[in-house]
Amino acid sequence: MNTYQFYKKEGNLFIFKNQPIFSAVLAILIFIAAGFAYKYNFPLLGLFLIVVVGLIIANFFVKKFVIDPQQQTITCKPSVFVSTKTYAFQDFINFEVLTTKYLGFIPMNVFLNIYFEVNGKEQKFMIGQALTHKAIQKMVNETEDIMGLNENLR
Repeated sequence: MNTYQFYKKEGNLFIFKNQPIFSAVLAILIFIAAGFAYKYNFPLLGLFLIVVVGLIIANFFVKKFVIDPQQQTITCKPSVFVSTKTYAFQDFINFEVLTTKYLGFIPMNVFLNIYFEVNGKEQKFMIGQALTHKAIQKMVNETEDIMGLNENLR
């Protein structure tokens, strides 16, 4: 049995482990900005920023990406405001890796998206993010392994 770095297995389901570091750092920075807003007499801005921190924290706990190899489905819940969607493996198109760069060459953040085609419309979901391409490649490899995408190549 494989052990995965980015997924935990519960029964027949593989659940993507949400990454708390990015959310926590972002929430802390915005919370500090809210403190400065209150200090410098901008209470509405401070209140708005605290609401944003609450949404970041809520989003961390709500976001789900679940792979069910037996049913051949992927269930995605991207955020608090978007409903849960389930896609069949046969609707899978490809993965996409996006990189945000600083000064044009230093990677700041790398995103992994998965694309599906349902009823002729392309839909995407962000699986995860990391600071390096190496971590994203591990995410891709684990997701492909769970979905059994490379079994046909053997």
